[in-house]
Amino acid sequence: MKNYILILIAISLDLLIGDPVTPIHPVRLIGNLILKIETLLYNSKLSKRISGLIGVIISLVTVIILFTTLYFISGFIPYGKEVFSVLIFYSTIAIKDLAAHGMKVKRALDNDDIMLARKSAGMILSRDIDDLSTEKIITGTVESMSENSSDSIIAPIFWGLFLGPVGALAYRVINTMDAMWGYKNSRFIDFGRTAALLDDVANFLPARLTGMLICFVSGLNKLGSEKDAGNPLNTAWRIMIRDHNKTASPNAGYPEAAMAGALEIQLGGEASYFGKIADKPTIGDRTREPKNDDISKSLIIVTCSVFIFMLLTVVIILLLKNNK
Repeated sequence: MKNYILILIAISLDLLIGDPVTPIHPVRLIGNLILKIETLLYNSKLSKRISGLIGVIISLVTVIILFTTLYFISGFIPYGKEVFSVLIFYSTIAIKDLAAHGMKVKRALDNDDIMLARKSAGMILSRDIDDLSTEKIITGTVESMSENSSDSIIAPIFWGLFLGPVGALAYRVINTMDAMWGYKNSRFIDFGRTAALLDDVANFLPARLTGMLICFVSGLNKLGSEKDAGNPLNTAWRIMIRDHNKTASPNAGYPEAAMAGALEIQLGGEASYFGKIADKPTIGDRTREPKNDDISKSLIIVTCSVFIFMLLTVVIILLLKNNK
């Protein structure tokens, strides 16, 4: 219950303040550490896979040791451990920051500024943005919102609830390593293999949980509608079950497919990466054309999913507590 309360405070801070831009932000420091470890190990005489494995171990052990040391020191200050834990949780969750990126894209589209929309989308998309159409900007942004709802919100909360602040922080290390080393190109296909596999494991449960939450929220939104009056979760759930395996990642497809079903639009399809066209499978049914409002709708669904998750979690905690 203690972790739950501390995470709830951290979520409130994130919604009020957002992600602070500072060189001492824990995630930025983790990124700098991972980059230095990569520089140190990449050209070693060991094989790339072994070097990558060692890099993962060093990164995790270093961060956990630093956390443990600072956590111990904070214990000498009244409520120091609690404040330190809140700050760690706060640094690993990015609800407001995700919303800000998404809304920046939407505002540019609403103002018919396609160049600004592409530039803003480029902050959250890994694909080439120079020739993105309005539709591809919308669907790409919705894809990013969906995937990051698991990676940047539900997953750190999930591991924080189970393992405390060290769990949330360790997850962020794993996720950052995957973001930096998890590319399937000539440089990282071997070096980043361990980081990518570990990220897949860490996101296995959170991604599926996020997909189910998106379905549930979409069901609440459709209550009373003629189309799904008997089963309001039908569309999102059906698309998630059908299309979750159409992404390269074994996890990202769950929230993406659920969101495609919830909004009744089609995601995925052809995209350009580093000048090369990738013909990716489509996710969802093209029931209608994507609209600018789909970006804000996806953010509402993500935010509601977080609140539903926290509500369900406290109910489970109280039930388990009363049964002891």
